[in-house]
Amino acid sequence: MKRVYLLLAIAWVIVSLVSCAPQPTPAAPQTPAPQPTPAKPSVENIRIVVIGKSVHPYWSNVELGVKAAARDLGLRGDQVIFFVPPTEDVAKQIEVMETYIAQKVTGIAVAPSDPAALEPVMKKAAEAGIIVTTLDTPPVENSVSLVYIGTDNYAAGRIAGEVMKELLPEGGKVGIGRGSDTALNALQRTQGFLDAIAGTKIQALEPVNDKEDAARALELANSVLSAHPDLAGAFGVYAYNGPAWATAIKEAGKAGKIKVVCFDATTDVINFIKEGVIHATIAQREYDMGYKSVQMIYLIATKGKDAAFAEMGVKNGVIDTGVDVVTAKNLKEYEASLDARGIPHEWTTQGWEPPSQ
Repeated sequence: MKRVYLLLAIAWVIVSLVSCAPQPTPAAPQTPAPQPTPAKPSVENIRIVVIGKSVHPYWSNVELGVKAAARDLGLRGDQVIFFVPPTEDVAKQIEVMETYIAQKVTGIAVAPSDPAALEPVMKKAAEAGIIVTTLDTPPVENSVSLVYIGTDNYAAGRIAGEVMKELLPEGGKVGIGRGSDTALNALQRTQGFLDAIAGTKIQALEPVNDKEDAARALELANSVLSAHPDLAGAFGVYAYNGPAWATAIKEAGKAGKIKVVCFDATTDVINFIKEGVIHATIAQREYDMGYKSVQMIYLIATKGKDAAFAEMGVKNGVIDTGVDVVTAKNLKEYEASLDARGIPHEWTTQGWEPPSQ
């Protein structure tokens, strides 16, 4: 009996010792280390470059928008750079981009004269951590450009075609002058115009390419007039094409007889509208293109892409700046709308009245 009590006592002591022994603490779940957030540049270190296509009043308006955005954002003049080659020059655009890639600027907005040719250097800039966007001319499909800021060129071309249909209800031959056979804005505007007039009695002639040379554009306009004395209309794809057609038509004594539809509201275009030589222009909002390009890069640099896109209203990688159809009938209203928005323009309608209908 004593032996049984002894065994029970020993068992109780063992159980007590085990229960009192310290138990191992379960390992705490591992939390992934936070990923470092890319450092945002301080405002004083931001440098933005906007590269246009050529020296022309259209690009001067873009530059005005660029400078206005810099001013409104509190950036110094040396922080926002605007560059255009004297004439359309793909090699020069590439060279300038290489220069600013080497300088490690914050962002580059470029209007690619040849989107396919510019894409490799745009990709190089993006790989170097530079924000890349495009304006005026859309990039290639699946481009590294984060956003395109400019006109829906196909839609604008269709609008031009619809206007021409109204001007030429009986049809006739129409010449087309443009500054590039590769730039998507030229191709899309032309296609939109052609699609709009399809099925009518309007016969579009083969487009002539002046390679963004205004003097050459005038020569080509004169050549088309000489080859087609029965020309009924003319379509100007780039900003200087309308004045080139208008000058040739006026010198030929056919002002008002040949209907001219063109792009942009530069001073020379507006003056020809006031004279009745150009009948309508599809006015792009190039000032906005310059302004929004700087604003976009600044916001991406300071707030991040998602916040910038939300604030700027980007849809499918595009900010459509829109167009206005300007004629002699609504020119005064168009000027008033620019003034109301604080957009500068060198022309004026003061002392001019539209012709009575």
